Amino acid sequence: KLLPILIAAALLSTGAEAEQCACANVNVHLRSGPGITHNVVHTLLGSQCLTTDGQSQEVGSHTWLHLDYNGQSIWAAAEYLTVQDCDSVGNSSPMAKPNFALLEAGLAKCTQTSQTRGAQTRQASDHGSTHVQLPGCPPIITRDEWGARPPKTPPQTMPGVPIYVFIHHGAGTTCFDRESCIHKVQGYQNFHMNDPPSGRGWNDIGYNFVVGQDGNAYEARGWTAVGAHTKGYNTNGIAISVIGDFTDHVPNEAALDTVKQLIQCGLDNGKISPHYTLKGHRDVGTTACPGTAYYNLIQSWPHYVSGTGLWQGN
Repeated sequence: KLLPILIAAALLSTGAEAEQCACANVNVHLRSGPGITHNVVHTLLGSQCLTTDGQSQEVGSHTWLHLDYNGQSIWAAAEYLTVQDCDSVGNSSPMAKPNFALLEAGLAKCTQTSQTRGAQTRQASDHGSTHVQLPGCPPIITRDEWGARPPKTPPQTMPGVPIYVFIHHGAGTTCFDRESCIHKVQGYQNFHMNDPPSGRGWNDIGYNFVVGQDGNAYEARGWTAVGAHTKGYNTNGIAISVIGDFTDHVPNEAALDTVKQLIQCGLDNGKISPHYTLKGHRDVGTTACPGTAYYNLIQSWPHYVSGTGLWQGN
């Protein structure tokens, strides 16, 4: 394969004494060893860089590059990385020569903006507009409009653009008009926030969005806030839950169209990674969610991957 040769050439061309950086072209999983069977220990976001000693291994269909994460030995798929002299990171478009700022243990990212095609590029930490209703979105009923309780504490923001979309269902009765759907969403929030034994005791409603069979989307935690929906994936995934129990039937066309349009809107507005992986809740948790009928349906949707696998498309 050419990839290991290209990596070696990149390392040699920059000089033996120059420290080498591997910079993510997109969000990349960092694993404890070479290969997708190893645990994910972190996610390197697009434009973030780590140092590398240039070691690589062929495992499965990928070449894996060895990186240093605060002295910890980790690996990432090389096709999603660009290897270059750390001193020259950012010289190419779209980012100008960056200042490096420590982000987390040994992790650096570009913090300087530049002009590209006449428009200023966003900082790596900028997730875009905070408004929930974006161009191309389906109708989204805001928290104010459905009478949401304020969160117990200020919500945390996800560290990067979500790389997962999780499909859920509410597992109870459904709704077909705005008034009854608002009542259901309020019920979800109360159950999630109320203290045990009557509730979960969470900070807020767990989902990012709730969709009713009235065809509306309801803002829950929104595009960028860390949710409480899918254990182990709340900081890098969003959850869309349809109101109802879809064990033996799928949501109606209005709800399904809204879910699909919401995902596309997130993609078009930079709120969901273009390389996202779609999953049902049951793929990564011991649960029947999102119901057998609905789960069977989403397996035919773009970017779906069963279990804990990642979407490997272009």
